[in-house]
Amino acid sequence: MSEPGPAPGDGGRRPAVRIPALASPTYRRFLAGAFIGNIGAFMGGTAQGWLVVELTDSPALLGLTGAASMAPMLVLSLAAGVVADRVDRRRLLVAAQLASAALSAMLAFLVTAGLVRFEHVLVLAVLSGSVTAIAIPSFQAIVSAIVGRDLIGSAVALNSAQYNLARIVAPFAAGVAIALGGLAFGFWAHAAAAAAVALILASLPLAPRRELAGVRAALWSDLLDGLRFVAGDRLVALLVLLAAVPALFVLNYLVFLPLYARDILGIGAPGLGLLTGAIGVGALVAAVWLAVARPAGGGGRLVVGGLAIVAAAVVVFATSRAVPLSLAALVVVGAFQVAYFSTTNTLIQVLVPGRLRGRVISLYTLTSLGVIPIGNLGAGMLAERFGVEMTLAGGGIAALAIVALVVLAEPRIVGLHAAAIAAGRRH
Repeated sequence: MSEPGPAPGDGGRRPAVRIPALASPTYRRFLAGAFIGNIGAFMGGTAQGWLVVELTDSPALLGLTGAASMAPMLVLSLAAGVVADRVDRRRLLVAAQLASAALSAMLAFLVTAGLVRFEHVLVLAVLSGSVTAIAIPSFQAIVSAIVGRDLIGSAVALNSAQYNLARIVAPFAAGVAIALGGLAFGFWAHAAAAAAVALILASLPLAPRRELAGVRAALWSDLLDGLRFVAGDRLVALLVLLAAVPALFVLNYLVFLPLYARDILGIGAPGLGLLTGAIGVGALVAAVWLAVARPAGGGGRLVVGGLAIVAAAVVVFATSRAVPLSLAALVVVGAFQVAYFSTTNTLIQVLVPGRLRGRVISLYTLTSLGVIPIGNLGAGMLAERFGVEMTLAGGGIAALAIVALVVLAEPRIVGLHAAAIAAGRRH
């Protein structure tokens, strides 16, 4: 199957621009919708973390809530990848945004009415996580239908840029709103943003996918196709499996940010927005750099180096008691987290045939996001016994050790280059 070209309405031409993916008007609209959605999602997420701290005052239950949000990834991501390859992705994403809006509105109402309990937060977190799990493979795979394979690296980097710009703006706004007594505002904002994104996605001028008419295989057969491809390609398998390392050992730092803001650093709800915003600053800088300097995507050195630096920076953050040092560490975490995930995403997309892309991305989603609940639950229990600082530092050290072992066991990963692969030359 030939790779998709310019999206309908793009005139078949890509003007010479410094960031190539921006030549597509359809992609620009898609990017704007994604930004609006992430603004709302970060405001809702910040409010949820603070709400759980206020309701429970428990690191373990904070970890449980994070696990509940991500647990559906573990169960649904593989099937969602098959769905992404078999249905109209735009319609699926529109439905997912509307469902997300409804769930956030429910939580907003409960908070506004003063009826909210921890059990409500937990159930709605599971439902919201289920919607996200179903949507993610379609969201990522639809990018290549808009810009084409040669511009995937640029598009992925731009998506990271908008995501992390939202990470800067939204949590700080939510933190200020919480400090002023407006905890429900974050949830109402998320509901409104998700509804707006649904309208934007519904209006995108995407042509029907020609390959859908020929897809009639059973769900299990489709799943096996994706698994066989990954199992038969050692480097793709390594990229997919390596994504479990930050999910299990590093990313749980996000769950504990409310405790750092309130108890360890003593900077309160506005400070929680500041911590989250610091991650976004670093991530935004890295994403813009990737979009401008690496429009075709990075390579294996950025994958292993980025993950190692993230792990080391989390160790610094975990043990810091100085706010400036903590913020600096989170800036580094944000920058190299984007470098790692954007480069891994691009490498997987250019290595995998279009007909299998949704399924392989779903495997990547399973390892990069689906196992986060395991990491969050484990970290929550360890934090209750040994403290949050020791738990986060230990996870970072474990991740560093695993990265070193991976490079020693398969040095070819360092030689991967997205640009060369997209051009048909695998180094």
